[in-house]
Amino acid sequence: MERADRTKSVANGSGNHQTREQAKSRTALVLYGSETGNAQDVAEEIGTLATRLRFDTTVLDFDSVSLRDIVKPSVFIFAISTTGQGEFPQNARRFWKTLLSSGLKSGVLKKVKFASFGLGDSSYPKFNVAHRMLHGRLVQLGAHAFCDRGEGNEQHPEGHSAALRAWIVALKETLLQTFPLAEDQAPIAEDVFVEPKWKLARNPDCHAQPRGVNGSETSDCPSSEEFPLRNQYTADIIQNHRVTPQDHFQDVRRLGLQLHENYPYKPGAVAIIYPKNFPQDVQDFIDLMDWREIADQPLKLITSDPNAPSSSSHPPSPLRHLNLTPDGHLHLTSSQARIHLTLRWLLENVLDIMSIPRRSFFASLSHFATTTTEDSAYQKDRLLELANPDLIDELWDYTTRPKRTILEVMMDFTTIQIPWSYALSTLPQIKGRQFSIATGGAQTSCDRGFTRLELLVAIANPPSPIIKYRPRHGVCTRYIAALQPHSHLTIGLQPGYLDPQPHDLATPALMIGPGTGIAPLRSLIHQRLAWAPEQEQEQEPEQEIGLKSSKQSLKGDILLFGCRSSTADFFYKDEWASLATNHGLKVLTAFSRDAVHPRKYVQDVLREEGPAIYQLLVERKGKLYLCGSSGNMPKGVREALVDVFVAEGGMVREGAEEMLGVMERDGRYWQETW
Repeated sequence: MERADRTKSVANGSGNHQTREQAKSRTALVLYGSETGNAQDVAEEIGTLATRLRFDTTVLDFDSVSLRDIVKPSVFIFAISTTGQGEFPQNARRFWKTLLSSGLKSGVLKKVKFASFGLGDSSYPKFNVAHRMLHGRLVQLGAHAFCDRGEGNEQHPEGHSAALRAWIVALKETLLQTFPLAEDQAPIAEDVFVEPKWKLARNPDCHAQPRGVNGSETSDCPSSEEFPLRNQYTADIIQNHRVTPQDHFQDVRRLGLQLHENYPYKPGAVAIIYPKNFPQDVQDFIDLMDWREIADQPLKLITSDPNAPSSSSHPPSPLRHLNLTPDGHLHLTSSQARIHLTLRWLLENVLDIMSIPRRSFFASLSHFATTTTEDSAYQKDRLLELANPDLIDELWDYTTRPKRTILEVMMDFTTIQIPWSYALSTLPQIKGRQFSIATGGAQTSCDRGFTRLELLVAIANPPSPIIKYRPRHGVCTRYIAALQPHSHLTIGLQPGYLDPQPHDLATPALMIGPGTGIAPLRSLIHQRLAWAPEQEQEQEPEQEIGLKSSKQSLKGDILLFGCRSSTADFFYKDEWASLATNHGLKVLTAFSRDAVHPRKYVQDVLREEGPAIYQLLVERKGKLYLCGSSGNMPKGVREALVDVFVAEGGMVREGAEEMLGVMERDGRYWQETW
């Protein structure tokens, strides 16, 4: 009781009431554009900083606001990722389109003071371009950037966090200079607990459900219950089988899905899978937090701000992406059923207790620590060390290097229990994972007209050099490996960035896809196969030059696939042989760990096939599609292409680099890496 009472007194003390009153005239809007959740995490960290500087802060995605909304607050701050081929994230595209309107006059945003941080990957040709374009357009419309823009790079050993640490310090200084506090005010200290805008409370209007009814407490697998996500699709699992040998180091799955409706998609489209936690891990966390009595009790969300409007959209609910009814139920759309919101359900479906914690998690956790015993005092000091931005190496050694999860962290910090009412504000939420769809053309629908799709998923189970007693797992791929045929799951669907068109058939394609990067290229190949007969029927007799016969619709196209072994992970091997024989596809391979073939990577094969590559890309002005892992592979491919242009075209290196730049500007160089 001592721990809970102490937390309550800090959270509801007069200092927090003063924070609300003093922040009324200081407002901050923090927006994010994010595909995988990294920019959202950055935005939430910025939001925490702004709150401690006594701004009344709101954190939302770009497409949840209108242009006039960024004019209202004292300060507008955003974090945005660059995706695809220099594209804006899906949840920022509508805002960007509005910002490009020709009806906006110069100076229309002259009242806006803003700061920004971009997240990019230097292995992409257009590094951080979405951030730079958005920043530039705001300035063009009269907005004032009061702080130098920050840019993170995922290729840095510490990821975007390295640049973020320095930029956050600069942001804090410039915020205090540009928006000074009153003489009798000071920023809220890091050791002072700030009451979150939303928290959980008991729902007296609902009766408790039997344990396990929300999930599968008695099962070893996650719940198969529908996830009540807005704008979601329910998919039946047609197949989920391993395509690599049992003795191969990696388990790769072909996951076949069928929707209950028709959703047309093009090559490059992605399916978003929302993983669930396993029942035993959930129970372990409940036991550690001593939440057994409350775990299955009906709950509801309440706002802790008495001055907030009653509308559920302000302040923004942390569960606004779910079909949550006003009475605290979760609405399952396909069955029209409703279930209670409980802690167990949140831990199974929403709260990411199996992720590697960020620095902000330890900062939040420290507010629930006490110093009443020697152990508790030591653990609080340790939390403060891990939350200290100046000790980032300490955090990396404890979390990232051993891949230690939040559940395992709580096993170490045994004197600390998170009050259940603050679970949503303390624990991170599970984010959907994107997987490129591997089907295209005739493969995209079944006999009944419903949409079908297939994913090629590498199951992640990286070893830990430190924690050997507990296996490491990728949160999502562990969930995928447990999915059973004839069951179903909730997915999201998004268009991709490859943007192929039927008239592209007249243009040869070089498709490079090592490993599971072959998935979107398989979709592209089958879409080109489906378009060929359509183009042939529409073709006039005098327009025969440039278009291909449907029987040789892939003639002139080159597929370059790389993997470790010709017998272990040569995905769709028989399919490529058939397409080569029947449709003219040229298939090149690179095996890096094969017992029969010499050791090669895709960049080695590019150099070996220099004349054919040069003819396709330069002489015939073909398109290049590059898919797979980010990092060294895309850089190696780019360097190999420069070598080919120099060797086959007699160019100097600067000219070869410019040639690649021309291909990018003309939309003939597409990269989709992750």
